[in-house]
Amino acid sequence: MKKCDLHGFVTYRMPEGIIRTEAKAGVDIVLGFAIENSLVVNELCRGRKTPLLIDLKNLKSITPQARAYFSARDRETDISAFAFLIHSAFQRMVGNIFIQFNNPPIPTRLFTDETAALEWLRSQLPAKS
Repeated sequence: MKKCDLHGFVTYRMPEGIIRTEAKAGVDIVLGFAIENSLVVNELCRGRKTPLLIDLKNLKSITPQARAYFSARDRETDISAFAFLIHSAFQRMVGNIFIQFNNPPIPTRLFTDETAALEWLRSQLPAKS
């Protein structure tokens, strides 16, 4: 599995087809980093609708512009669902703000347990043809 080491994230496709992205420690996520990560995520989708696990354990901060871009509103995306893996009250707040104010057009949930997040994302994988 090839990991893409980006400015603000480490992103890769898991063997089961789910894409995982992890915020890098100590990095302030700005719009440019959001665009860079989204381009890589869409490339990893390989033209198919694919769920995304977003691990926020290292998240320091994220600008409103980056949050809005990540919402996938008014732009093409191959993401079929967002699962945010949160580890703190701050991250729960960021996740709730993202959902409430950016209103992503695809299914989005917050999880404190990675197993539960992956189970839900597996249910969002496209049926194999």
